[in-house]
Amino acid sequence: MAWGLLLALCGALLAPAAAGGRHSLAVLVTAVTQEDGTHHYFMISKLDDVQIAYYSSDTREVRPTQTWAEQAVGAEYLQEKTQEFLRHEKGSKVETRWWMQLHNQTGGVHTEQVHVGCALSGQAPRDLRYQYAYDGRDFISFDAQTRTWVAAVQPAFAPKQSWETGKSYTQYVQQFLQSECLGTLRSLVQRGRAVLEQQVPPKISVSRRDAPDGSVIHSCHARGFYPRPIHVSWVRDGEDILAEKDSSGILPNADSTYYTQSSLEISLQQEDGHRYACRVEHSSLGEPTLVWAPGKMGPLSPGVLAAIVLAVLVLAGAVGAGVILWRRKSAGPRKPGYAPAATKSGEDSASSSSSGTDPQGMGPWS
Repeated sequence: MAWGLLLALCGALLAPAAAGGRHSLAVLVTAVTQEDGTHHYFMISKLDDVQIAYYSSDTREVRPTQTWAEQAVGAEYLQEKTQEFLRHEKGSKVETRWWMQLHNQTGGVHTEQVHVGCALSGQAPRDLRYQYAYDGRDFISFDAQTRTWVAAVQPAFAPKQSWETGKSYTQYVQQFLQSECLGTLRSLVQRGRAVLEQQVPPKISVSRRDAPDGSVIHSCHARGFYPRPIHVSWVRDGEDILAEKDSSGILPNADSTYYTQSSLEISLQQEDGHRYACRVEHSSLGEPTLVWAPGKMGPLSPGVLAAIVLAVLVLAGAVGAGVILWRRKSAGPRKPGYAPAATKSGEDSASSSSSGTDPQGMGPWS
């Protein structure tokens, strides 16, 4: 089968197993056939949640997306896998026609998907996976323990019988999952340790708003964290764990970090006398972090009210002193003890009459 070598691009030389922790390797393939027969084929390969390579019928080339992954397999190896995936793309057209016949379909848009992968928890193998889906529904999958195929729908019994009778494809899948996939996973984890083990703690904030129906909605936002796994829950008075009302799920950011949002809806009666907090658990945090939700605005306590009054009085005094100083500066300088010389009333009248100027309006330096 063309799908049998989906993980071939990750077939680097085996390396010692990585230190503890859980890591997974997955290859996801999607083949879409349009009504006019146009066939589009796309593959991505991921180590944990980091994409390491892809292939597309648009590029017709296996391209690494991580430098360390490219160094692990080498340029010659990537060229070899490009040729293999060109063959896989052609083979997927044949398989799609087979699935259509099994479903008594003669036209339309149809999608074939394959998910192949494995995981390691420390040294222990986990989640050996080889699954097919057709038109968005489970089709057939491989059980590595019993070495048999499990048909999810009636049309899948035909490939089940063919693969189990012929045995060669089934034997290949079994060997591939238990040997090559796990060995490749160990190798890539060793190569990409610096990327996989980075820890970026989430930035957590909690907000409160009143809903139109009178209830209260608390929202918890955790931003910019890595790696992806995170657990967000709600507690009341630091003890009771509450069920969330809504969640955004864990969403990717453009900088390869992640974001999530969780909401909790309570009644006004539930809010009175209680404190609510968002509880966040992430590998970058030494222990679970609690961020308390803001409470509703209530009457001010006497102590707080007295402090506010005192602050207002101090501010008013400072403003008053500033106004006085400003007025003094605006009046201009004067000589100490200065007094205008006495004059006769006739002279004053003549002076005023001849100049037409009010002498009281003139400054001392005129």
